[in-house]
Amino acid sequence: MNIFNKVQRRVLSVFAAASVFGTLLAGCSSPFENIAPVDPISVSGFKLNTYVEIKGYDRNCTTELLQNALAICDKYEQMFSRTLETSTLSQLNRHEITTVPSELGELIQYGITYGALSDGGFDISIGSLSSLWDFTSASPKVPPADYIDIAVKKINYRDIFLEKNSDGTYNVTIPENMILDVGAIAKGYIADKIKEYLLENNVKSALINLGGNVLCVGSKPDNSPYNVRVRKPFGESSEYLCRLAASDISIVTSGIYERCFTYDGRFYHHILNPRTGYPYDNDLTQVTIISKDSVTGDCLSTVCFTLGLKKGLSLIEATDGVEAIFVTSDNEMHYSSGAKKYII
Repeated sequence: MNIFNKVQRRVLSVFAAASVFGTLLAGCSSPFENIAPVDPISVSGFKLNTYVEIKGYDRNCTTELLQNALAICDKYEQMFSRTLETSTLSQLNRHEITTVPSELGELIQYGITYGALSDGGFDISIGSLSSLWDFTSASPKVPPADYIDIAVKKINYRDIFLEKNSDGTYNVTIPENMILDVGAIAKGYIADKIKEYLLENNVKSALINLGGNVLCVGSKPDNSPYNVRVRKPFGESSEYLCRLAASDISIVTSGIYERCFTYDGRFYHHILNPRTGYPYDNDLTQVTIISKDSVTGDCLSTVCFTLGLKKGLSLIEATDGVEAIFVTSDNEMHYSSGAKKYII
């Protein structure tokens, strides 16, 4: 894929001079402002462990078509989920299979590529660690330290061997004790597939929201941009930091304020450091990525969070066609050089 070569070529040099210190989802809650000149058709549901909504503004939209688009989430959950025992990824993690469909192979390739860009700060082989932490429990607790120490030793994206077959499938080989977890980047990939489906069915104006991963199909019917709100960290669901004018772009936010808990007086969030086994503590509360496709935004939102403000901004400035907004713990917003042009 071009993104792999393009990003690696432009960005790896950024990190050659200095080592990178050592997954996810948060952000926009109900981000659509319905100000289009026609009433949209909307479908929604709880999928991918989050609230999902697709709004179609195009006259070619029908409820049935959008329901079919929504069902794409179910298809890929059965392929990408770490927790569903019947999923393709679970079978791979149990070494029951070694050949996977093209989509899962492509997603694993993204994970390897961005693992390299972050020098392992982001690592899809984190499943042995992420499975220890339960941020949805009614009584969440910190896993035992010895369990965490053992899990960390099983994480290393460099030990994933991936080979593409002539029929488009991939052969994947991982160590016996490794567990892959692509949850940090799967929603972006799925959003792009939903957009592909809509375009194939002549829908040129729609909004896709997969729990904070917002992907715009074209513009509003009058060719004006959509208005997408970026949520304020730790604020009420209706509070937002800014509004972005968005046309045919992706807006993805990763933050620490939705899947989190306090235990023995200390705050813990779900973006885990694969080197230490504990949540990152780098003064960031969220990162929003503006990009053409959603999988790139999903990957970079997590990677930039793991890198921290300075190195994360350096990465964005070295990457064509991508902008970012970083928010630090003091609620100060930090912008990449071209990000402010999207703010309304």
